[in-house]
Amino acid sequence: MTYTRFIERVFESGGCGMATIVDEAVDVDLAADGDPTAFVWKRFEHRVVGQPQALFSRQPWWRGDASPARIDIETWRVDAARGDEEPTRYDLRRDTTGRWTLAVAWT
Repeated sequence: MTYTRFIERVFESGGCGMATIVDEAVDVDLAADGDPTAFVWKRFEHRVVGQPQALFSRQPWWRGDASPARIDIETWRVDAARGDEEPTRYDLRRDTTGRWTLAVAWT
């Protein structure tokens, strides 16, 4: 099951609030231990508040352009705020080349 399909299933079941699939490239700042500390989306910096949660899901490496060298999809669930706004929950995904995508915004 793809990550997008997983999010669609969560949304259909009514769990975890309302999910908006964003699927846009973002720049992510990392702490020394590798945890995301901030990301830039649509020219605005969003600072991570609290402890990010690492989530890993298996990808079908035998299909498409996936590689058997990396069978897990790395996703970070973070609560982040832009300026003084209330934090929002986001899912950040890193691909095998190190590029980051803002996958989902939870409301």
